[in-house]
Amino acid sequence: MRICLVYYLLIVLSFGLRAQSSVRQQIDRERNELRTSYLDSKTYDKARSFIRKDSSYYVGYLLEGAFYFFRANDELGFNKASVPLKKALEKIENEYDALLRMRTNNFADYSANYRFQTDYGLITYFLNRCYQNVEDQDNAMEVVKHVRDRNFQLEFNLDSYNTMAWMYHRNRMYTSKRFSFLKNSVMENVQAANKCLDSALRKIQIDMPLNNGLFDPRYLNQQYLGTYHYKAMIHDYLLNIDSANYYYDVLIQNNRYSANNYANFKLAMGELENADLYFKEASDRDNEMEKNTKEYFYMRGTLNIYRGHPEQADTLLTKVIQQQGSTPGFGWHSIGLARALHYEGLTAESQERINKAARFQELHIGTTWGQEQYNLAVASLHYLNQLYFKKEYWFEHNEWYFWFNPMNWYRWIKYTLEIRHQKMLLASLVAENPERDQVIYSLFSPENLMSFDEVWSVMEGFGNEYFIDMYKKKLATDKRPHLKKYFRYALGKLFLAEGKEDQAIRYFEQVINDPDVNDTYETLLRARTYEGLAQAYTGSKSKNFVQSLYTVYPQLIPFSGLKMQLQLNTPEGLTQEYQDVIDQLKNTSIDFISNGNVPQVSLSFTPRGEAVDISYAVQVSGETQQQGTVRVEKNEMNTAGLLIAYHLFGVQKTKIGEIVPVATQPADLKDKTQKPV
Repeated sequence: MRICLVYYLLIVLSFGLRAQSSVRQQIDRERNELRTSYLDSKTYDKARSFIRKDSSYYVGYLLEGAFYFFRANDELGFNKASVPLKKALEKIENEYDALLRMRTNNFADYSANYRFQTDYGLITYFLNRCYQNVEDQDNAMEVVKHVRDRNFQLEFNLDSYNTMAWMYHRNRMYTSKRFSFLKNSVMENVQAANKCLDSALRKIQIDMPLNNGLFDPRYLNQQYLGTYHYKAMIHDYLLNIDSANYYYDVLIQNNRYSANNYANFKLAMGELENADLYFKEASDRDNEMEKNTKEYFYMRGTLNIYRGHPEQADTLLTKVIQQQGSTPGFGWHSIGLARALHYEGLTAESQERINKAARFQELHIGTTWGQEQYNLAVASLHYLNQLYFKKEYWFEHNEWYFWFNPMNWYRWIKYTLEIRHQKMLLASLVAENPERDQVIYSLFSPENLMSFDEVWSVMEGFGNEYFIDMYKKKLATDKRPHLKKYFRYALGKLFLAEGKEDQAIRYFEQVINDPDVNDTYETLLRARTYEGLAQAYTGSKSKNFVQSLYTVYPQLIPFSGLKMQLQLNTPEGLTQEYQDVIDQLKNTSIDFISNGNVPQVSLSFTPRGEAVDISYAVQVSGETQQQGTVRVEKNEMNTAGLLIAYHLFGVQKTKIGEIVPVATQPADLKDKTQKPV
């Protein structure tokens, strides 16, 4: 009786297995026939139908998780995607673990079963990225270890050691207190990343004999290039220039380089034009489905500012934000746009945009850029904008009776306190940053996301002697020749802050005499150096350098504390209303003189119903430097002179006296901010 029962159960089990096998074969056929992308709703429908047909089979969960992954825009979306992907991982491991661990040189055996290894690679890739994107780095590392421990003879979709190296490098600022797999310093984490890459190279060599005959040798050799990609990144970060060049050269020769990464390397070397070219190439080549952070848009914006064209950075980043909306990258692009607006002199608009970035919970997807760099860039622009609000008010009010007005004393105190507060916040972020020497103070590095101009705002007022010693050493030892002039500029600023004008002038003049400084991409450096010389000199030399500054970057002058000499030519017989506009213009911080070899300003007024068109032009040595028309409503004529003053310097303001307060970061975002060691 017992034997009959066992026999009966075996028959039932046999029929069940055959039925299950038939269902899975049908699922596999339908999956192979599925020609839609992971984003297509048909993929989701198929995934759900596969799960209904056989809930123990991993394929339905793989497709469902992939569908959610590519549609995810926020933490909620990636967490949602991770649920079916985790199920898929458990099911494929439980049922096919022996095939996942299969290592063979037999073509028949390998070709019959390698699809489970490729599917495993897909599952682990998506799941690892989900965890990384929501900063669940420990679980992300556990997924990678699952791949590593199966010792695939060829890893598909997720390279275990390369991914581990990426994760050590991406999270280098933290320690094991934050994520258990990390070391206890930035350099230890970078070294751990490099060791992982060495392990990746050893594994390729060990697996090569087993894979020979199964795969094209050219394909097998290309595995090295994947690891070289990360080797180049690590050596770039460490500023090991020769090693970075070696790996990038190999990648370029094999057409396997990342244009974006190579652009960052060129930027770190001070080769700004080449960096811009490769960032543009990265933009043209990008056709990825994933919502990775588009570093190249942000960086191209900064390079446009270096070129003296912040309005082009504004146009580029405004378009990107309009196209992408509030998806991952919105925060970074908002920071870039705020920077462009700041250099355009549109301080209120810049503050509104940086407030949006401060409130946005950015997901740093597929990038080594992290929350610390994000917070630092936001804090830098908060500080600079508050500084500009104060300088705007001083530019607009240069009346002889200025300090007799109690309101101006109140404004002075208000501005000073806010500026000091933002400066302290910025300083505290820098003090907590363990890679400030490697990344921030080097002015240019692959991970420095502030302009060299903003780095000065970080250093200003804190230990001039310390920084003077630092930049003298960099000037003597740094192997990047294109950056020597930037170190000299920093020394000039530091000596000027120390009140040592003669030494400041010596360094500034070395910058101006550098043969590369006339490069278009050095426009901001040249402008800031003219500004420094104007501040260091007095008399006619100072005035001449202000005029030089005007010809290269006029938007900087209203916020510099320098007075520009202009000669104003106006038509005769103006009405009192128009004369009041002229008087207000003359009360700004512009030095109007009756004659001299200075830029010539002409104004004209044309009534337009309830408004007035005020046309202006500025000529320097017979060439028109600025021109345009400002339409002012009759009820706003009391600020028309101030508007014209800004427009004479290329600052296209539309409102006067608009102050935007600094946004405070919402409590729920503060809690999510990771603090480095």
